[in-house]
Amino acid sequence: MTASTTGALEIRREPEGVELMEDISQARWVEERLRPWHTRGAVETRVGSIVPEGFAAYARVFHPAELRTDRGHEPVRWSTVASWTGRTVHPQMQFERIANLSEPYQDPPWGSYPRYGCLPPEECRTIAEVLGEFTSTPDRCYFCVWEGWGFLDPGLYKNASRLRVPGRGYLLFRGPLDAIMSFLDQIPRGWSQSPSIWWPDDRAWCVATEIDFSDTYVGGSDACIERILSCRDLEALLITTEARVDSGGDTINI
Repeated sequence: MTASTTGALEIRREPEGVELMEDISQARWVEERLRPWHTRGAVETRVGSIVPEGFAAYARVFHPAELRTDRGHEPVRWSTVASWTGRTVHPQMQFERIANLSEPYQDPPWGSYPRYGCLPPEECRTIAEVLGEFTSTPDRCYFCVWEGWGFLDPGLYKNASRLRVPGRGYLLFRGPLDAIMSFLDQIPRGWSQSPSIWWPDDRAWCVATEIDFSDTYVGGSDACIERILSCRDLEALLITTEARVDSGGDTINI
């Protein structure tokens, strides 16, 4: 395992439990099944540009916002925020619309905007636990990490292979499903982001978190997605790959 040191901070080339892949052939299917970001020059993005198409069903998992209280910051669901503002909960809702914010990424007066680009640890752990029941290869999974995160030392990955999709380049790692939290739990060692795209070797499902969005998409079988939707520890709604994911997609909360 290669590492570099910046001051007292050791930056590891890969989190514990996974290995950096030079052969990225196992990720080509992702590239083949992602649609272009924009259609006919329109500034709009579809779910199928974030998570590969071809699964039976899809869920949109909403990253919680944070409510500022006397006890500190506590997670708050989008549906709760919508109940405060009288907005409508639906699969293509956008946080700035339901929170009555003037622009994306703006913190509301009562707390913090949902974390974007990264699946929060509790949600990540829950999703991994659920999805572990829907793959025959939990010991062989693949994890794509966006090459542009500031905590990554470019010198460690200068010659590493990349998965190239429209507008993005990813480093590819391999390891067991239960290693997913090592991407989030090693901040002292330089790792602080969940993978952008991850899936098992049997491709039974796929999880994707776009770096600029505050939600995560899961594609899988009908039974798999039903389990995600029914999980009490997640806020999720059924969605299709045709649905828009940009702010203009929320045509109800205007």
